[in-house]
Amino acid sequence: MSHRIARHARPAAPDAPAGGAPVERSAIDDRYKWRLDRIFPDWAAWEACYAQVEAALPGLAALQGTLATSGAALLAAVEAIHTARRKLEQALVYAGMKNDEDTRIGENTARRGRVSSLAVRFSEAVSWFDAEVLAMDEGRLAALQAQEAGLGIYAHFFADIQRARAHTLPAEQEALLAAAGLMSRGASQVFGAFDNADLVFPSVKGEGGEPVVLTKARYQKLMKSPDRRVRRDAYAAFLDAYGALKNTLAANMDANVKNHLFFAEARRHEGCLEAALHPDAVPPSVFHALVETVSAHTATIHRYTALKKRVLGLDPLHEYDLAVPLFPAGEFKFDYDRACAVMLEAFRPLGDEYVATVKGGIEGGWIDVHESAGKRGGGYSNGVYDTPPFILLNWSDQLGDSFTLAHELGHSMHTFLAARHQPYVYGDYPIFTAEVASTFNELLLMDHLLKQGTDRQRLLYLLDYHLSQINSTVFRQTMFAEFELRIHRQGEAGETLTADSLGALYDGMLGKYWGPDVVFDPARSPLTWSRIPHFFYNFYVYQYATAYAAAVALSRRVLAGGEAEREQYLDILRSGSSRYPVETIALGGVDMTSSRPLEDVVALFGELVDRVESLLDRPRNDNPGDAT
Repeated sequence: MSHRIARHARPAAPDAPAGGAPVERSAIDDRYKWRLDRIFPDWAAWEACYAQVEAALPGLAALQGTLATSGAALLAAVEAIHTARRKLEQALVYAGMKNDEDTRIGENTARRGRVSSLAVRFSEAVSWFDAEVLAMDEGRLAALQAQEAGLGIYAHFFADIQRARAHTLPAEQEALLAAAGLMSRGASQVFGAFDNADLVFPSVKGEGGEPVVLTKARYQKLMKSPDRRVRRDAYAAFLDAYGALKNTLAANMDANVKNHLFFAEARRHEGCLEAALHPDAVPPSVFHALVETVSAHTATIHRYTALKKRVLGLDPLHEYDLAVPLFPAGEFKFDYDRACAVMLEAFRPLGDEYVATVKGGIEGGWIDVHESAGKRGGGYSNGVYDTPPFILLNWSDQLGDSFTLAHELGHSMHTFLAARHQPYVYGDYPIFTAEVASTFNELLLMDHLLKQGTDRQRLLYLLDYHLSQINSTVFRQTMFAEFELRIHRQGEAGETLTADSLGALYDGMLGKYWGPDVVFDPARSPLTWSRIPHFFYNFYVYQYATAYAAAVALSRRVLAGGEAEREQYLDILRSGSSRYPVETIALGGVDMTSSRPLEDVVALFGELVDRVESLLDRPRNDNPGDAT
């Protein structure tokens, strides 16, 4: 029984304005900050919770050997473990988010480290549980469940443990693996400390020649600059900062893969991919179908890069040109407050209760909005069963920020609804379904904005944005997934990953996915793998692509349907982990075991390219409204 933290990161960091150094957190209005006092009023309360969990550990360990004595004893053990784990989860998320507010504060980093160590000790204290359940005769377990009515809600919970029988070790070995848990996070922690706290970027010249201190968030905006010199300089400076430590980062990635391999082998899985997919009962064929289907349709992606080359009038088209909007004349932006209002309108197809809950969260301290000095980059939704869902943003008024907000609100509402419709044991949910909820909301926002469009340039801008989202969420994440699979296969073959081997592999995949119309910098493009934090998440990124495919199908059903289709979708969110994820998505009428959802996304991408080309070829005095 491991602890669960519902932390969901978006595949790309949101934009941030170019300028001087980020402001200090104290300068930001409190209404744009999350209210972590809804978890603990202060660190003293956190310490008290920490102490309660720590004090419970000997008692949890002492429960070993009692499970088969009676149904009441089995229920008491489950409830004792869950009670302690609920407190631990609150302590974990609070310490993690307080640290993310300002990663420069060493005391908060130390507290996060302390509670992470406590989580390992908790895992050690309860590591015997699954093995003891599996040591019972299946008939005895069934008899205990029949004997104690309170165990009724745990039928799926125990069935899931039984499914893991082949990969669960004797209690002593489980304890050893649990003790290794702290070390298992080493490579990820090293990268996180480097990437968020120690990495220093240089300044580059902005569009007016002014110095701009690079940050990860500002980099995203600079790569959309209409000034090619700015894009080229930012690209070079950004990747050179990682490249200066490429051998260290490669050694850390090698350690990361070896860590995954160790646990896969220890638990007798066929390989690292199979081990990573096992907890959610996702068939490996789903992963392979993703890579194979996209690989079979790279010509559709190449159409898009050829379109960019045509519209931008750039020959050659370089990698640092790929993020430039094709139709900047149609660009529009929202500040945070306006974006929130638009979001509430866009979510109306999900019903009044859904919209009211989102509004309450926005006004009730769910969201930490603005970039500040030392704040963790990117965006995520975080929360557990007994806390509100919280969202970290780094807002800069770009359209991408609005989609990030829609994305993270999807996660947060998933957390909210699962916690209110499921008992604690099923109150979380796997990433596989989580990314459906987030992407669904992005698609609702896009549909809403396209329906409001009457201006030709604005429509072109939105269509290009839609294309870029599919490109980054489906095709780029599939490239990442294939890269991740191949480096793990190299590790399984006994190879050592090096900066050169990783760079050569990544460079080859860039050419495969983006095609002959893009020129890649041989000194820098191969370094891109070194800045992707998701490679430490253990086969996480493929779910962005599969979830997008599911979300496209589900959103189309909801938008074209009525109350029944809406409720079927909301049932997915309410289900939590009470079913396996492929079964959960099937509640909405989508079969993820087939390649059909992904083939439909590829077809949609091609249709969007067609629409852009049609608008470009249409006389400018034509009514653009029919393009919507």
